[in-house]
Amino acid sequence: MRKIFTFFAFACFSLAGTWTQARESTISVQLTVPDGGWKIRIDRVYQTPTHLLAVSKLERNPGLAIQVISQAKDSVKVKAPKLPIRHFVLGKTWNWPNKQPYSFLSDPKELSKPIAGAKLVYQAQAKPAPKAPNKINYIVVYKKEIFTDGKTKQGETLRAIAKRHCKELGASSPDMLEIINGFVAKFPAGNVPRLKALPEVKYIEMDQGF
Repeated sequence: MRKIFTFFAFACFSLAGTWTQARESTISVQLTVPDGGWKIRIDRVYQTPTHLLAVSKLERNPGLAIQVISQAKDSVKVKAPKLPIRHFVLGKTWNWPNKQPYSFLSDPKELSKPIAGAKLVYQAQAKPAPKAPNKINYIVVYKKEIFTDGKTKQGETLRAIAKRHCKELGASSPDMLEIINGFVAKFPAGNVPRLKALPEVKYIEMDQGF
């Protein structure tokens, strides 16, 4: 009798282990993209009686990227049984066809029919909002010799060159201090060395009044 009980307990334990393993699946997506700036992210996964439906989003990072055809990929683990996977991808902008057997959608509304009645088993966490750069108020004074009759050699007035430098360095709009040939503005802390290195700038100092 004891042997029968032991065998029964072992069988139950084994089945429980098998069930636990069957309840976790890995979803992977890989896509050929026009350049290295493209990223793909699995945003949601749905479960139907016969399939897992993976919804991914394509995004291109701003800025320069390696200009060669590349591979974008992502992978997540979901609490769901191992089933055949159907992929739906949003955000494709190029015209040439991809070899991957995915469904490319131009509008999220196109998902309403495929996922109707399906169970949501995974949703990516929202990306944290980027922190605003810490800005510090600085007084900036230009060299007098860069101006002739109120303009630089490039034809910029004091206000024009101040506005340009503020735009280039991510600063706030300048408050002009014409009496000292300068201005006041808030600059990102990381851009202060670039501000100091400008050839037109005589000196800068932190505005103690802010």
